[in-house]
Amino acid sequence: MRLLRITLLSFSLLFAATAQAAPVEQIDIGLKDVIDTVEKSYRALEDVTADFFQRSLLAREQREMRADGTMALKMATSNSPLMFNFEYFRPTNHQIISNGKTMWTYLPQNRQVILSDISFAFNPFRFDPDRDRASNFLQGLGRISKDFLINFPYEMRDMDGNYKLELTPLRASATIKQLFIVVHRDAVMNYVRNNRTIVYNPTRHELNFPVLSTTVIDHNDNSTTMEFSNIRTNRRLSDSLFDFIIPAGVDVVRPRKSGAMPVRP
Repeated sequence: MRLLRITLLSFSLLFAATAQAAPVEQIDIGLKDVIDTVEKSYRALEDVTADFFQRSLLAREQREMRADGTMALKMATSNSPLMFNFEYFRPTNHQIISNGKTMWTYLPQNRQVILSDISFAFNPFRFDPDRDRASNFLQGLGRISKDFLINFPYEMRDMDGNYKLELTPLRASATIKQLFIVVHRDAVMNYVRNNRTIVYNPTRHELNFPVLSTTVIDHNDNSTTMEFSNIRTNRRLSDSLFDFIIPAGVDVVRPRKSGAMPVRP
């Protein structure tokens, strides 16, 4: 009986060792796979909403500023420009809204709206999102490989195993010296597993918009990092979300090259 127990114990240990030694799935993931996951996922989206946390570091002053809020994006197509709505809750409440033709920056504490004409950035009669240079970074997520030189940084993955990309503009940019993007590891793995095609996930929306964070460094070495959470995709957002009705009694500032002049609506 004792011999039987020893034999069973030995068999159990052998079985456990064999189970532990079972081959683990190996997925060969390269730089192009991570880039393709960002670009193809973004192109497959119609719209996205998310909460964000923003951290800005002023290099010269060594001062950090923090903010948070919500964002909504409606992606550009061959017939319409990118639309966006950013609402900041802290440190001060304000909104930045654009329907692709006009951009409103609403500062309720100052009772002021900065109104900018941005219609020149999009011409629906000649715009090709796959060929033309994006008018801003958010619009350009679907074509980063055409606007940036992209590499893995020295540490290509963060502590959670997510992939990091280091981007340098191919052409001179007034606002971007360098850009870093953190990409959800599961989104990349799913892309590769699905024969390198994007499959929409109706339950894990963070895989449809796989950008976990972006860090923009300007020419003065100031940096702004935005981290995204509570992501929702393809909710058929109404265009009315990207229009702004100017409240009565609020000053309207229309920027000019020689300065801005406040006027009443």
